[in-house]
Parts: sequence; structure tokens; C-alpha cells
Amino acid sequence: MANEQHRRLMQEALDEQLSAEAQHELLKQLDKEPEAAAQYQRLRQVDQLLRSAPLERAPQRLALSIMARLAETLKAKEQLARTSGLATALGLSLVVLLALPLLVASAWLFLSAVGSAAALSSLIQQIVGLLAVLVGILEIFVQNAQIIVAEYPQVPVLLVALVPVALFWLMRYALNQQSDESDREQG
Repeated sequence: MANEQHRRLMQEALDEQLSAEAQHELLKQLDKEPEAAAQYQRLRQVDQLLRSAPLERAPQRLALSIMARLAETLKAKEQLARTSGLATALGLSLVVLLALPLLVASAWLFLSAVGSAAALSSLIQQIVGLLAVLVGILEIFVQNAQIIVAEYPQVPVLLVALVPVALFWLMRYALNQQSDESDREQG
């Protein structure tokens, strides 16, 4: 069976788009591979059949309906791209908001350790390590998000829709934890 490059060359030869040199190379390759030569022969027969078929004009109504559907599809894709871009921006904003307390805590530790040079050196090393890990996690998150959005453009919209639900459950969990702690203190 011919590989993808051979198939592409066969199609270009049938469309008369190959240079003489490339045509000669293709023919040499087909002489070496009888299966590919048979495939090329079948393609030539189909090409000749299609070239000899009578041409008929499609009804104008058909052309207009096809163009209308294409316009709807392009409009829907544009809308989805705009929505997924907004969802990605919102997702990154949420990541920043979640990382902000960590950065504030690091800054507080940094300022409180300024009094001791050894503590300051140790703290800076820990903060740099922590920030490196955080940047690595964010980089992996963004790469995976780009892959998911490329394969499933509707996922960002779904995630944005799930944010309020997730916040509700987190608040409910936090309130339950507080009530459990107050019950333990009273009991």
C-alpha cells in the first residue's frame, strides 16, 4: 500500500501539478511497488471517468441553501471562539485569585524575616522554590487547557457555568466545618 506521500504525489500527477522530475520519481517508485502502481491505475481510471462525466449546474436554490448553512456554521464557530476566549480569561482570572493569598502570605513571611539574614536567605529559597512549583503547575494547567479547548471548544463555557455551583458547595462545606467545630467546642 502506498504511503501518504505517494498518495499525495499520485493525486498531484492526476491533477497535472507535478514537475517532470517529480513525475519521473513517482513512476520509478511505482515500478518498484506493484501494489502502489495498481492503486495509481485505479485512481487514473476514476479520474478519467470523472473528467468524461457531463457537467450539470446545480439549482440556484441548492447553492443558496448551502451558502446559508455555511454562513450559519461560520457564525456559530465565531461565537464559540469568542465565548471560549472569554471562558479562558475567566478561568485564568480565577487561578490568579486563588494564587493571590499564597503570594500575600509569602510576602508577609518575607517581611517578617527581614530581621535575620539567615532566616531571610532560607525564606527566599523557599519562596523561590514555591513560586517555581506554582509556575510549573500553572504552565501545565494552561497547556492542558489549550489542548482541551482545541478538541472540545464548548468545555470553557461548561466550566464557567460550573463555577457558581463549585463556589456554592465550597461555601456549604466551609459552613459545615465551622458548625462542626463550634459543636465540638460546646460539647
